[in-house]
Amino acid sequence: MTAKVTISLPDELLARLDAEAGDLGMARSELVQESLAAYLGKTAEERHAEARQRRMLWALEGMRTFAEDRTVIDDRPTLEILRKIRETDDSAPLRGHGDDEK
Repeated sequence: MTAKVTISLPDELLARLDAEAGDLGMARSELVQESLAAYLGKTAEERHAEARQRRMLWALEGMRTFAEDRTVIDDRPTLEILRKIRETDDSAPLRGHGDDEK
């Protein structure tokens, strides 16, 4: 038995659905059925792992493009800069040597 279901989709998602169905030579409803069956066939743990992977890839891409369109103020290697900061009084609170201990 097959039931008819009415759903609402954003225009962009509907356009992607129609384009993909057209590329695959299948009906829109057939692609929705296959997609939903594949999604529901996964465990919650698998879906969680996939979502986590997508977030990680998004974050990695953000890190890759972070430096774009930014002015470089100091071109020394990061570790060299951090070592220099550690040698100054500015970093004393971070090392547990605040003004109260002087």
